[in-house]
Amino acid sequence: MSSQSETKTEQTLILGIGNVIMSDEGFGIHVLRDLKQYTFPDHIRLHDGAVAGFDLLGYLEGVERLVIVDVMITDLEPGEIGWMEMDARFNAPNKTDLSFHQIGIIELLQIAELIGYKPRVQFLVTRPEKLEWGFELTPKARQAADKAVAYLVENFNGRPAANA
Repeated sequence: MSSQSETKTEQTLILGIGNVIMSDEGFGIHVLRDLKQYTFPDHIRLHDGAVAGFDLLGYLEGVERLVIVDVMITDLEPGEIGWMEMDARFNAPNKTDLSFHQIGIIELLQIAELIGYKPRVQFLVTRPEKLEWGFELTPKARQAADKAVAYLVENFNGRPAANA
């Protein structure tokens, strides 16, 4: 995975999405919850998007860079994370299948573009191991979540929160 170090002051939204009651499907939400143990520069916001879909449109106002944390069926090994950048047509070059939310996210981005919101879109993903009822991540997905948190903290200048 290439470095995506934060060197600019782009208005950035790190958006975790997923369904936290479906084990690994909640990966993005677990990562967002863990990220709240850190503080980030003022131009970086965190948001728990759950499975909100179009309700997220308001959060995109003024966002120049959107980082979506989610699960995706890819060729990644369970426990690994991947980083993908979407092109202007909402394609990701190394994507092998749809995310469980991707239809909603793509539609959200298309609507956002119609009203003038056109952030650069990047995905931080892992491959789910288990998609069944359950509030906890599998050990491999937990491993990936820990890697995702470390990656985002390092590349977006996160610092441990004073109350962590």
